[in-house]
Amino acid sequence: MHLNSNRKHVAIFALLSCLFLLAAVITISALTKYFVNNEIQQEEENLRKNLALLRFNFEATIYKDTYLADSLATVVTIDPDFAMKNWHVIAAKLLDKAQYVRNVAIAPNNIISLVYPLKGNEKAVGFDFRTQPNQLKTVLLAKEQQSVFIAGPVNLVQGGLGLIARYPIFKDYPKNTQYWGGVSVVMNYNQLLHDTGITQFKGGDIAIKKQLNANEAEQVFYGDPSIFEDADAIYPIKLPSGTWNLAAKFHVENLARINHLRLGIVGTGTVAAFTLYMLMLLLFRNYQHTHRAALHDELTHLPNRRFIINELDRVMNKHNQPSFTLLNIDLNDFKRVNDELGHEAGDELLKYVANRLVTEVGIKGSVARFGGDEFLILLYDVTDGQEVEAIMAHITQAIESQPFFWQSQQLTPSLSIGYATFDGQNADIKELLSDADKRMYLQKRAYRESR
Repeated sequence: MHLNSNRKHVAIFALLSCLFLLAAVITISALTKYFVNNEIQQEEENLRKNLALLRFNFEATIYKDTYLADSLATVVTIDPDFAMKNWHVIAAKLLDKAQYVRNVAIAPNNIISLVYPLKGNEKAVGFDFRTQPNQLKTVLLAKEQQSVFIAGPVNLVQGGLGLIARYPIFKDYPKNTQYWGGVSVVMNYNQLLHDTGITQFKGGDIAIKKQLNANEAEQVFYGDPSIFEDADAIYPIKLPSGTWNLAAKFHVENLARINHLRLGIVGTGTVAAFTLYMLMLLLFRNYQHTHRAALHDELTHLPNRRFIINELDRVMNKHNQPSFTLLNIDLNDFKRVNDELGHEAGDELLKYVANRLVTEVGIKGSVARFGGDEFLILLYDVTDGQEVEAIMAHITQAIESQPFFWQSQQLTPSLSIGYATFDGQNADIKELLSDADKRMYLQKRAYRESR
């Protein structure tokens, strides 16, 4: 039965190990999710701040160059002839102060007549906006609004992409009823996106859209249009001629820092869980050792007095109260062995008898050392007197028929056995032990008288 007890303890520990593993996985997952989500929220907040700053830089940069270009438009408005005669000087000053203006053009009656710098922009000279409906539309919008209009990005006649600030020029300012033509200021679109950080934004994707007028659909001219459908942040870009929208979809969970944090938490949690499990294993092994020491005899390694008493109590208190027989076995002349051959010989004799008892009883019952040279055997489901007598005779004959050798001495073990049977009668453990002990002493007395 002590093997069954050990198996039970191992089974319980295995179950607890599975529960611990499950709890560890759930806890590590929960902690990882908690800390990673917090980090993601913080990172997204930082990205929103960076995005807002990026929007501000983009907005401010366009405002700066368009307002510088406004001075050129003012000169043309005041005296178109003077502006055209001194075009190179006036335009050069604008380009010298502006950061992203790549060229400027003047277009009387919507036909470009002068471009600065001319080199690289020769194709633009003579360009009639009426031949390009898309560009003409923005020229007419500037005329209609009577103020600057930011167009673009557009494919330039001279090549490349640009944002164009279109300034309408009227002969009768401020009535603005006699349209003269326009001034176009071309800004370097790609450099503007790069320098303001839009093309270098990390942690997400960006898209920008605009709307020419209320009757037209919004146009996404930078990034994936689907970003606006599930955007994490949308900011307006307020320009002199209207408002564009900048949207971002964050991908913070894929950032290297987030992945490192996730792996760090999982790794630390795994190490902590493994360390805790090893401590639990050591405690369980220590418990097994202590439990075994408390319930087993140190010399013979048989279950001890405490174990057999607990086992008797367990069996007698079962609901169905199974029947059993208790054998009380005592070694005859054991004191003489100790006195004549020494306690070491006595210890070896006890171990020898213990092993033989276990072999002869087998699965029929449990063998325990009750103390000194006294052993108890619990025979399960055995109550018939003749069967008990036969088992006692078999045990006696098996042990007494084989001598025990100690050094040069040959010893023949001798047993006195008494028994008590429990079959549901009103009796307690003390009474059973006492009955078995009395019968054992009757045999021991008969043995002494026969000597």
